[in-house]
Amino acid sequence: MHTTTDKLGFTLPLTIAILVVIGFLVSTFYGMIKNERIESFRRYSDAQATLELESGVNYAFYRMQEEHKPWRTDSLQYTSKDGNIRFSLSHVQNGAFAALNIFNHDSSQSFKAHTGFIPPNSPALILLAAQTNVSLVGKARIEGGSVLRNGTITYSNHYKMRADKEAFFDTTYVGDTLPYFDTLKFYPELSREQFISKFDNERCVFDGTESVPENLNCQTVTMQGDSRCDRCNIKASKVFIRERASTKKANIIAQTISLKNDAILSGTFFAQESLEVNLRQKQENAINLIVQGKQTGEIDYAGSISIDSLIANSVLILFMGDGWNETMKGIPIKIADNVEIRGTLISRGIVDFRGTLTGQMIAYHFGFFEEEILWRGFFRNGKIKGDTSVHNLLPDIIYLGGQASYAN
Repeated sequence: MHTTTDKLGFTLPLTIAILVVIGFLVSTFYGMIKNERIESFRRYSDAQATLELESGVNYAFYRMQEEHKPWRTDSLQYTSKDGNIRFSLSHVQNGAFAALNIFNHDSSQSFKAHTGFIPPNSPALILLAAQTNVSLVGKARIEGGSVLRNGTITYSNHYKMRADKEAFFDTTYVGDTLPYFDTLKFYPELSREQFISKFDNERCVFDGTESVPENLNCQTVTMQGDSRCDRCNIKASKVFIRERASTKKANIIAQTISLKNDAILSGTFFAQESLEVNLRQKQENAINLIVQGKQTGEIDYAGSISIDSLIANSVLILFMGDGWNETMKGIPIKIADNVEIRGTLISRGIVDFRGTLTGQMIAYHFGFFEEEILWRGFFRNGKIKGDTSVHNLLPDIIYLGGQASYAN
């Protein structure tokens, strides 16, 4: 026989258990709603930050395109009319390229990259000298069109410098008013101050499997063995990269730079006085080889790129020619016959080119020394083949127009 007291004794715990379960379910339900709201807010914040950063990139590209010359700003604050888009932006010189830094309104996210221009398609060769008579010597070839201010391209019949039967050139465009000459401008003054003379350390050597720190300021830097740098920034007087050392998206600034042996490279190598390249391994990644140059006397000049051996899929070779003119001693760019590259070569000075280039070349003129005699206007054994699929990112201190872009 069960009494009322027994029923109450059974019902009360059951009721409490049900209320506990309901409370747990309600708590779980509201917890799910809270978490979803937090996640929804996080997704909104990320989307808003992405929108602001993308807006900053688009704004920077707009200013770069509109200026028709290098555009710089130390600090720019932007707010849209409705207040929905806010970001801060700087665009300053960092080596040969300009560094773009963008932060969203609360600085919780950022975008960092080097900017430049993808130039418009052009003929294989553009020569900048006022008078540009060119004589092809040996097996020299130009395929893809040539542009001259005033002059001709011919097959050399000089008894010491005859053209071979394999020598070849095709369409030549002549005219001082052609748009290439009006558009191209050099701005070496923007990158002069990138080279420093005070260093934190006198000598830094990286050997074995050592890694270069992210930021390094040292008078003489040597990378050898299997040492490596990943997105490192180096400022030095002298840089030596040799043996099996490797760089990934490096930004290296020095008076002189030497790249040799089996090193595997990517990034920008920006020298003021000299850049020497003698690499045995094929370079698969994008490399920028850039020299500023400087006048050291009435006719003396420090600034040269010497490439003895290089096979590369994507390379930019650039001689700024700061203060250079044709009365200066020497030939700023010398490229040997062991060089086979795909990319762009731009030189404000004379080029001695004997290798193979697939892409585009812009140079002041051709020439080379033999037995202390300057053979000006002679193009010996080199091969230039135009390729409009080559799209190297150019720093805007060389302005050719085209499409603003960036590289991380």
